[in-house]
Parts: sequence; structure tokens; C-alpha cells
Amino acid sequence: MGGPGAGKSSVAEELRRRGMRSVDADFVLARWEDPDGTPVAFPADMPSMEWIQRHRWHWGAEQVDQVLAESRQHPVAVCGTAANMGDHLARFDLLILLQVDEPTMTQRLTDPNRNNDFGKTPATLQWSLDWRPRLEAEMLAVGAHPIDAQQSLAVVADQVIRLATDCGIYLRGLG
Repeated sequence: MGGPGAGKSSVAEELRRRGMRSVDADFVLARWEDPDGTPVAFPADMPSMEWIQRHRWHWGAEQVDQVLAESRQHPVAVCGTAANMGDHLARFDLLILLQVDEPTMTQRLTDPNRNNDFGKTPATLQWSLDWRPRLEAEMLAVGAHPIDAQQSLAVVADQVIRLATDCGIYLRGLG
């Protein structure tokens, strides 16, 4: 887990490149919801801060159940963050927090080559910058293992694998 721009999707991709099972939660677990919990489409044009504040980026309970059921046979790294992930954290064997500082987050989110537009507008960038310290504090408080995600992707992925191995979780060779 980590704030926007911390490298969660990149770590998921790197683990898969190395032949390990990983899930990018943005594509498998998460969705935007209205206040009633009804899934809504993200606006084609980057939304305003008002839209973001009226909606929630949540993991669907059914999707989490499915990924965790499959992980009993083959461990999987779930890479992502959502407003309601705290409802599910106790079900994971290991929590890892990818940490970046504000300048690094800003640089990554505003990079024109980034394939995710969230954070490229002033409203979504400010939301991300405001949320990062709260998210990191909450995850450290529940025992997440911090990794300095300002390091190279290879080093970060190596540290994720080492932490998993130290906890008896073997991601290698599971495709």
C-alpha cells in the first residue's frame, strides 16, 4: 500500500515480470462509489475536488473475497490502496507500506509519461498530497512494514520479496 505515486502499480508489474503472482488493486479490487455505495464511472474529464469529496475509491468486498480465496492456494501480492482497505487489512498476512516524500510524490504524479491521470490536475494532486501523511500514519499504526519507495524499482521489489519470504510467504515461481 501507499499513497498515489508511491509505486504500487509499478511494484505489481515488476513482481509479475519476475514470475510472481501480484494484483494491481486499482484494476481488480477498486471502484469509485457514490455515498450510498453504488459504483459510479469516473468522469471522462478529470473531476473536480467536489466530485472527489462526494465519492469514494473503495475495494469491493466480493472482489477482495475472491482474491483472498485464490491466495490460499497460491500466495499473491495485492498492490493498492483504497479508503475502505482498513476493513480488510486483518485478512492479509503481511502489510507493506511504500513511502515517498511530498516532492517525490509530486514529481511522479505530474510526470507527463505517467499512465494514470489521477494527480495531474491541481485538485487531484492536492487531494493526494493531503492524504499521503494520514494514510502512512494509519498504516504504520497497524503494523505495516515501511519501504522507502524513492529507491529504484528493483530495490523496492527486492525488499518486498525479502519481507514476504521472512514471513514465510513464497511468491516465487507462481506466475
